[in-house]
Amino acid sequence: MLFSSASRISRKTLLLFLLDSCAVFIAIWAAIFLRLGWAEGVEYIEKHALAAVTVWVALLIAFYICGLYETDRLLSLTRTTASALLAVLLAGLVVTGLFYVFAFQEIVIGRGIFFGALAFTLGSVLLNRTLFIVATSHGFMAQRCLVIGTAAEARKVIELVQGHPHAGIKVLGIILVGADREQVGRFVGDYPVLGTLDSLEKFVNLYGIDRLILATTADFEPVLLRRLRQFRYRGIALVDFVGLYEELAYEIPIDHINDEWLFLASMNSSRFHIRRLKRVVDVVVALLGLVITAPIMAVTAVLIKLTSPGPVLYRQERLGRDSQPFMLIKFRTMREDAENHTGPVWATDDDPRITWLGKWLRKFRIDELPQLWNVLKGEMSLVGPRPERPVFVKKLSEKIPFYSERLLVAPGVTGWAQVMYPYAASIEESRRKLQYDLYYIKNMSFILDLLIVLKTIRTILFGRERTPQKSAPAPAPALEEIKTQTLFFPTATEKSVERPASNKKATGSG
Repeated sequence: MLFSSASRISRKTLLLFLLDSCAVFIAIWAAIFLRLGWAEGVEYIEKHALAAVTVWVALLIAFYICGLYETDRLLSLTRTTASALLAVLLAGLVVTGLFYVFAFQEIVIGRGIFFGALAFTLGSVLLNRTLFIVATSHGFMAQRCLVIGTAAEARKVIELVQGHPHAGIKVLGIILVGADREQVGRFVGDYPVLGTLDSLEKFVNLYGIDRLILATTADFEPVLLRRLRQFRYRGIALVDFVGLYEELAYEIPIDHINDEWLFLASMNSSRFHIRRLKRVVDVVVALLGLVITAPIMAVTAVLIKLTSPGPVLYRQERLGRDSQPFMLIKFRTMREDAENHTGPVWATDDDPRITWLGKWLRKFRIDELPQLWNVLKGEMSLVGPRPERPVFVKKLSEKIPFYSERLLVAPGVTGWAQVMYPYAASIEESRRKLQYDLYYIKNMSFILDLLIVLKTIRTILFGRERTPQKSAPAPAPALEEIKTQTLFFPTATEKSVERPASNKKATGSG
């Protein structure tokens, strides 16, 4: 890696958040003054400041949970409107609940003022998004960039940038490295080849370039380092392909990294967060979670017992930090004999082994609540890569480079890969999830953990999101025909090796 990646929060997202913060603040004040007038309104604010702050914070959190800062929402005003309505409704319900629980004089607010603030907030947020979409389409806050590298590598950068049109990156041209001068004036895709390294400074000055994007192989790194240092000292941002990919896609392209990159990435993590604060937060939240969700888990246990034969809980061996095995606890969501005919296989959408109740438990992640006990014991963390079964880790490590890297940190009940990508049911999908896991491992921090928890809350409230199928899925096979994951596991009918007793207890997993 030549240069470190960009920040996780883009300038546009930060600007939008600040605009929303001001909009909500103004909406609350407007509701109070329109209802009570200026003099009485000021007195009201002094008396109910805590309630006003509660509404303000609840609305901003609801915006994030409902996805108002995600790119796909910004591409469509219809989706933005639906998300804004949902966010205002969610915040309204939460705040109403808080006011009833903490029914003290200083943390209550009049119904007329409260509903007026919600209405003003909805209108101002939609206005913010409309202005943002218009401004973005006209290149507002776009970074003027040049791509430096070979034609093949430059094409990859261009495809990446074109896949994220609202990222605020405007490529003005390509500077080829190690290329014949005859290629100058031609095009790579829709972008012109402006020149070679000899003419780089001229085009940087001519176009007022904000950022240089490196798209080259390791052969040219020494040359580039010597030629580009001067631009960095002049305040021009430099980013390589891996850093740009991380910035735009929030994942790490494993085909473009090596052990040196992983070593440098390991130096970015917050040691205090990893060693101290993370564990303290895990213990406190796990204890509170077990107490708060006890009624839900009790009802779930009764429903599982009544709707399908077999145990309520199941225990399955997984690998934790430093490949240490532990027994993961979950609510059973499959038939008791789920793997008798197949051996260990990945679960898939519409898996015939999942019970009807299990589908709902998985959808809202209720099946994972018992893992709070694993967190309390120190075998897992609240946030981290999902723990895998030893048999899958062994085989996936043979197929996917750097797969064992995810075992260097504690596994989590939820994680970046889980909130960004659905279940993995193939090698390619496991590769994709690893790229999200590596992003988390490199950038893990208290703030990122908090963002993941908020995204997880959205999954719990609205169900697990799925990526759309490019084509109609094939009908689910009969139980004895499930070979989806027998890329490396023969089915029970194809091998006669007796499985350990512990694996038999682990069947019927979630």
